[in-house]
Amino acid sequence: MTVGGLLVWLLPLVPVTTGLIMLLTRDRRVLAALDVGGALVVLAMSVALAGQVGESGPVAAGPLRVDALAVPFLLLVGFLAVTTAIYTVGWMRGQLAHGGITPGALRYYHALVQGFIATMLVTILADNLGILWIAMEGTTITSAILVGFHGHGHGLEAAWKYIIVTTIGISFGLFGTVLIYAAAAHAQGGVSTDAMSWANVASISSSMDPGIVRIGFIFVLVGYGTKAGLAPMHMWLPDAHSQAPTPVSALLSGALLKCALLGIIRFHTIAMGACGPELSSGLLILFGIVSVLVAAPFILAQRDIKRLLGYSSVEHIGIIALALGFGGELGTYAALLHVLNHGVTKALVFCVAGDAIGRYGSRDVNAIRGLLRVAPWAGTLLMVGTLALAGTPPSSVFISELLILRAGIGAGQLVVVALLLLAMLAIFAGLVHQAGRMAYGEPPAGVVRRGSPATMLAAMLLLAALILMLGVFMPAGLDRMLTSAVEVVLG
Repeated sequence: MTVGGLLVWLLPLVPVTTGLIMLLTRDRRVLAALDVGGALVVLAMSVALAGQVGESGPVAAGPLRVDALAVPFLLLVGFLAVTTAIYTVGWMRGQLAHGGITPGALRYYHALVQGFIATMLVTILADNLGILWIAMEGTTITSAILVGFHGHGHGLEAAWKYIIVTTIGISFGLFGTVLIYAAAAHAQGGVSTDAMSWANVASISSSMDPGIVRIGFIFVLVGYGTKAGLAPMHMWLPDAHSQAPTPVSALLSGALLKCALLGIIRFHTIAMGACGPELSSGLLILFGIVSVLVAAPFILAQRDIKRLLGYSSVEHIGIIALALGFGGELGTYAALLHVLNHGVTKALVFCVAGDAIGRYGSRDVNAIRGLLRVAPWAGTLLMVGTLALAGTPPSSVFISELLILRAGIGAGQLVVVALLLLAMLAIFAGLVHQAGRMAYGEPPAGVVRRGSPATMLAAMLLLAALILMLGVFMPAGLDRMLTSAVEVVLG
């Protein structure tokens, strides 16, 4: 086995091993060190695999495989694992002090987070379409427990809703996967283990029965679209994001939704090869614009800060789906760039929201006032993150959204682009209004006036710096990585 193949196998084992070791200790500082250390190892191995793929092409290891399309998703999960682990050090200290999490439950929380990261890594690495589905179900199990980890009624209700809705949805994905397998096996002349390999299926997609693939893709889009948060299958998302512990909310929105999108992209490539781009692109545009339009009024009317951010995720997942539907090199490039930009930006805003909730003891935006006076750094980062999320220049989200609009105009989707612009304008006004109310004004009596813990502030500053850097400068390595990923998607 090559060094790259060994890294592919070891990568998901790192968080699994870290989680098992965590179960053996109750010391908060040891758990924090293991959390940050394990995340750094995951990121370092992801960077090493990215370099190997860039130099010599895809790295395969049995049913697992890293190609140019998987690389951006691996790096995103690794980076968010590191930043949320650093953030958790200070955040967890406050939770223990106020009884949000008991000392006895601390090791179980950390171990579950490691399991969650491991299942996301397997989802990204899976070349076998069956393993892809199994890993996606695995993310549901680990993350649902974390959503209800606090144990109160609202959290348990959100976790139950999450399990029911996504399990039903992913069942559609299983049926679609079986149909794609049947079409691939028929194209190869009989049952074959290669008929479950994405690399093999994509290479023979032009010879597959377009009728079977068409039905299979519809089921897959509904199934994986449920997990990604596409409307109208999104009803679990605002509840789960609002009730989960803050670092988990950042991982759910920043990383997990993108893993589900990767599954859709894999099948989108197969569908384009078998049926042409019209079917899958048209469906992606339909679900994308519906998601944006559905999210807009909820963002404007929402008073729970974490639910507001949940509906914002529905909007941005819709924008990514639109970009994939617009297609071509520009649309696909913009979609993958927006995956990274939104993942980092949403992690920042959730982290700032967690800081504000800890100070004010409430998630109600009407109760959070004068954050700039109470905590200048947190208030500033709230405005930076919200303006970036709304697509304000010079943020990274502005760049990818601008490219998506150009791709839509180039594809002749002028009506869709017009609807998208109207919705984005309304959402921009709503987000800026809500953030301004929280940042400015007179803070209420009794609010905690102290600086953010150093680790929380460091994580938030790291996320903010990346958002602003990518808004004014595109590293050549990132551009090459995304261009190579576009080539994989477009075949």
